[in-house]
Amino acid sequence: MTQGWAIREDHDRADAQRHGELLTAARAAFEELGYGATTIAEITRRAGVSRATFYVYFASKEQVFAVLAEQVRDRFLRAQDLSGIDRDAVDEVLRRTIATTLEATVENLALMTVLNHQAVADDEMRRLWSEIQGEAVHRTATYVSQQARAGRVQPVADPEALGTMGAGMNDRYAPLVVAGATTVDEAVEEMHRIWMACLGH
Repeated sequence: MTQGWAIREDHDRADAQRHGELLTAARAAFEELGYGATTIAEITRRAGVSRATFYVYFASKEQVFAVLAEQVRDRFLRAQDLSGIDRDAVDEVLRRTIATTLEATVENLALMTVLNHQAVADDEMRRLWSEIQGEAVHRTATYVSQQARAGRVQPVADPEALGTMGAGMNDRYAPLVVAGATTVDEAVEEMHRIWMACLGH
């Protein structure tokens, strides 16, 4: 019985590793070639597996792209996780979430560019892309509204508009970080100053 479990665990680990390798290969192909030019053949070539192996894990190119898009969405949700931090310490919350969401944008900038392009023609991608963009803005707006009701901040504009502004700053600074024109720390400091001014601090 013990040997059987060990064999199963080895198989599961191998499965997870192969699944991850295919996702890594697919992501690299999509980022380098774009969605349209990426083929299953290109993904399997990069992963070093057969086409048949690809179909063990994914039904189509569309499915593997959707999984990658969901990973981006989940990364942004984790970036706004406030576990282990006093939610009412506005300065600390802002500094941390500005940094984590900027880092998430930098990490995923190339794939997000492909997602943005694909969302123009693909209804499912448009829905997912809208979810990725909208959820972060909504969470920020909700937090600003809560802190305004508690009297801790005096926002100079509608919280939803401020959330949109924050997302826009991420989108603007991330390419500069990738290009080496600024650093994450420098961008975070600048965005933090802007945010604090917009919240009446």
